[in-house]
Amino acid sequence: MRIIAPLLCAALLVCSAASASAAGPELSVVLVCLNALRADHLKVYGYGRETAPSISRLAAEGTVFETAVAQSNWTLPSLVSLFTSRYVRSHGVYERGRKVPPGLVTLAQALKNAGYRTAAFTGGLDMSAAYGLDRGFELYSDDTGGKAMGSFAEIMPEALAWLAARRGEKFFLFLDSYDIHPPFDKPWPGGAGPAYAGQLRGRALDYDLLRGFDDGTLKLSAEDLEYVSARYDAGVAYADGYIGALLAKLDELHLSTGTIVVFAAEHGEELGEHGSFDRFGRGSLYEGTVRVPLIVKDPRRAGGARVRAQAQLVDVLPTVLDLLRLPAQAGAQGRSLAGPRGGALKGVNEYTFSEAGPGKSMARSGDWKLVRDAAGYKLFDLTGDPAEARDLAPERPDLVYAMAQRLVQWLRSARPADAASVPRAALTPEMQRKLKEAGYWRPDESGR
Repeated sequence: MRIIAPLLCAALLVCSAASASAAGPELSVVLVCLNALRADHLKVYGYGRETAPSISRLAAEGTVFETAVAQSNWTLPSLVSLFTSRYVRSHGVYERGRKVPPGLVTLAQALKNAGYRTAAFTGGLDMSAAYGLDRGFELYSDDTGGKAMGSFAEIMPEALAWLAARRGEKFFLFLDSYDIHPPFDKPWPGGAGPAYAGQLRGRALDYDLLRGFDDGTLKLSAEDLEYVSARYDAGVAYADGYIGALLAKLDELHLSTGTIVVFAAEHGEELGEHGSFDRFGRGSLYEGTVRVPLIVKDPRRAGGARVRAQAQLVDVLPTVLDLLRLPAQAGAQGRSLAGPRGGALKGVNEYTFSEAGPGKSMARSGDWKLVRDAAGYKLFDLTGDPAEARDLAPERPDLVYAMAQRLVQWLRSARPADAASVPRAALTPEMQRKLKEAGYWRPDESGR
């Protein structure tokens, strides 16, 4: 017995070590969102110019979901959907006067409960902690000083310092900025812009100016529109430089091989293609507004993969928990994109859904998109008509009926939130000032 006991203990230790090795080291998570980033302005999604080499690097090392859909056309409801894996109609945060219901568990809460250190560095405004977005974060930075919106120029140094202090710990870091968002004022890549001498040169391309295009008081030529698009791309390049700094810091700290990186956007942006720059006021559900990038880098999986099947932002929470081998979140309405352990990530949605307020919704399946509002239905062939210029509903009533059935089924099954259960958010005078400066706040919007 004196001989057997030590041998038995040694055997148990070996088995325990083997089990731990099989499970692998615990991974950390970095989630990066770039507000207002359209998928179709990235080369990895087919854009003609390389606007974001650091994002291209991330794509080469990870998995690109070619069709990822945001759950709303503006920041707050879409970000709540990402954090809670609930559709907007289920969490009920349709306006700035509301905040995350107390019964919903966020991704940060789930990871904090699992022992992760959690921090967020954001651009404020619609990412303000006042909306309950700070739930589960030990540190939630949304202070933009006197500025309406925060930039990576202020956010990233703090975030990288926090990251450096987390060596040896498992962590969840969330980053989000407004660098790509109007007023499209970031410096030109390389210092030189296009040869343009039109009416917009030197002017702030903010919502106050660009709304004039919607009501006809601002006449823009094709050259003007191309200039706005180029200014937007300058913002993409600017933000991408900071993504590169983040990836470099992960390499420097030897954290890259132990960190899952998820890259996305809450929504895209209108750039005049449909006669508008006002995706919020117009309730836009066009592809430029709701088709967003989604890239997942898991260091245990081969990079360079592309997934054609659809994904949604509500899939992010279940995917992260699955990749970390943590229990699934009860009530999640998204689905995990993780395949078999160690295998490729996958798309899992035949249909994806998005909303522009409680009265307008969209169903997307394969090549087709159906949009429903008070006026009825519109149908677009996304392959034959990628610009969504021609409504085919009158010509394809059969398809409209089939997709409408699926959309109505979703509207019923998504368990609409009881308005009484969605807490009020207090908008301080300072928040209202910043919203007005950003071109959002109007007296008739009642907090929206």
